[in-house]
Amino acid sequence: MRRTAPLLALVLFVAGSWWLAAGSYADDCYYDIAQGQLLCSASGGSTGPTADPPRERPPNRYLYESIDVTGADCHYWSPVAGGIDTWNPANDPTVIWIVTTTPVCPVVTDPSMDLAWRIFRSFPLAIPDPSLEPPGAGITGLPTYLATPDPADITHTEVLPDGRKMEVRASVATLSVDWGDGAAGRYESGEASPYPSGSVTHTYTTKTCDPAYRRDHPSGGNCHLTLEEYPITATFAWAGRYRIGGAWIDLGTLTRTATTAYDVDEVQGVLEP
Repeated sequence: MRRTAPLLALVLFVAGSWWLAAGSYADDCYYDIAQGQLLCSASGGSTGPTADPPRERPPNRYLYESIDVTGADCHYWSPVAGGIDTWNPANDPTVIWIVTTTPVCPVVTDPSMDLAWRIFRSFPLAIPDPSLEPPGAGITGLPTYLATPDPADITHTEVLPDGRKMEVRASVATLSVDWGDGAAGRYESGEASPYPSGSVTHTYTTKTCDPAYRRDHPSGGNCHLTLEEYPITATFAWAGRYRIGGAWIDLGTLTRTATTAYDVDEVQGVLEP
């Protein structure tokens, strides 16, 4: 067993503190930096002269990356092999990066919620499939309509070890659209119907052009300064929830995104003699 470098030892000390906070071990424990071990008393009481001699427990040697129930990155420590070996000096930069850029994963106190979250993440959540009207290219001063199919809810029933049935459901909560010119909106997914009934619309005021047109054409000054097409990004926010014979419990949201390039032209009237 190697003696860890001071910075890595500090990291391991933090890990040991979390291990204790999780309630997995007795309160009367401390991390011995010199030995690189977590030491605890056998009874959890004082380590004074009359107390039971301290016993050694496996230190949190391995670092794991994970995500919490909201989908955010986090990390946790374990004595179980398979994660990043923190006793290997070559892994020090990786260990330091992970523990300084992600929070410690919250302790899961409800196994059924953890299972429901895993099921929710496994669902084949649809991404938006946008179609635009006018197709091919928009026209400044006229609304552009965005339409996308409204996905059906996804439901799964899981039989728990104790025989109870757990339902997990995913539904599209909102459709968000970034129109690519600085404008954005949030809608109900059912609003994204085709022209003329849909209400997911946006009116562009500036056309898009290639660099040669912007430079050489007399109307080049009417073009967007940099864009040849507007990147329209549509995002479904899928909301997850579960229940075990009672009220629904929220799990959070997962997003699915699609981006479409969209040219915008202008129409100019010309007087004829």
